[in-house]
Amino acid sequence: MAEEKLKRSLGLWDVLMFGVGGIVGAGIYAIIGQAAALGGNMLWLSFIIAAFVALLTGLSYSEFVSRFPDAGGSFEYIKQGLGEKTANYMSVFMVFTGIVAAAAISISFADYFSRLINVPTWIVVIIIIALMALFNILGSKYSSYYNSFATVVTLLGLGLVVVVCFPEIGSRNLLEMNDKGWTGILAGGALIFFSYIGFEDLVKMAEETKKPEKNMPKAVMLSGLAVLLIYVLIAICTISVMGWEELSISNGPLAAVIETKLGSIGATILVIVALFATSKTILSNILGTSRLVYDVARDSGIEWMKRFTTLKGIGTKTPNFAIIAIAIIAILFGLIGNLKVVASISNIFIFIVFGMVNVALLRLRYKQRDEDKEKPYFHIPLNVNNIPIPTVIALVTILILFGFNIYNLFQGNL
Repeated sequence: MAEEKLKRSLGLWDVLMFGVGGIVGAGIYAIIGQAAALGGNMLWLSFIIAAFVALLTGLSYSEFVSRFPDAGGSFEYIKQGLGEKTANYMSVFMVFTGIVAAAAISISFADYFSRLINVPTWIVVIIIIALMALFNILGSKYSSYYNSFATVVTLLGLGLVVVVCFPEIGSRNLLEMNDKGWTGILAGGALIFFSYIGFEDLVKMAEETKKPEKNMPKAVMLSGLAVLLIYVLIAICTISVMGWEELSISNGPLAAVIETKLGSIGATILVIVALFATSKTILSNILGTSRLVYDVARDSGIEWMKRFTTLKGIGTKTPNFAIIAIAIIAILFGLIGNLKVVASISNIFIFIVFGMVNVALLRLRYKQRDEDKEKPYFHIPLNVNNIPIPTVIALVTILILFGFNIYNLFQGNL
């Protein structure tokens, strides 16, 4: 019997929207206030630093997905560069990151939802995770439809912030540091890095993407650049209206910014937008993590995991048992989790995963330095003896931000 395969139903636009949607999600709505407390009026620079480090690793993801368009994402890349044993160990970190991130964002969703209707948090957590799991079970194309719609709504909400705040740009000194100085700016960049877990989820869609060797690298880099522009503009606008001190203590900072301009109606609109933003991020986390579990189960010799390779679906076939298992565990974490703590822990794991992806590419390139192989569609430039210099810089900068993330934890800034 031939092995069932995921269906290639996604084009460049679909995966580009997954990329943008996976990054422009809960991060900008839930974390911007706390990042402002660190970066002060130079919050915009914290966003640039986070994006710069993420895009350097995005180059590594782009080359890997061009070489190995596999549903396992980082698991497959680390396996190719560092061996299967290392990849198996790292898969635990990857799965944990996706599940806990979904749980944390479900708590954020519940907090926003309570602004509209007073419902116990635990009920909302269960319903939203179950609903996003259902979208995944229906198939990647249906998930793509919802993700694209929710991403458009999210971007329109951010566009509203820009439009109403744009006249205020220039009213504050955007080069003025707070008392934390450069330490605060870099610590803010480390905190903001949580948003870029979207790269990890995006590349796991490779086996469901048409011409993934070409379309996936484009989606990774274009989504990263688009989000950079959006984030920097939002940071400048929000600081110009409220200032970092007020922004850092606001409950729902973007809603608070809009409320100063459009009143309670504007704040309600932003709350609704935030619900779409957080829900689609839960969707992306469940989707990406289920593909990882599917790939690990498919490649491993562990008999009990073979259940997770079952592909079913109403629209297109999906790893539904993996989706259900992930949703159940995410609900359990969501019922007992704390957004701030879980976000900081997720940051640690994503730094580890991103760092290992870069190490894996350096190792792969080193092993192939004397081989005359055809280059993949996307090949990182600026090489010395086949070692990509941007990847070396990516690894160094990840280690630096990792240190500042630890600083955040111990200084109680999260």
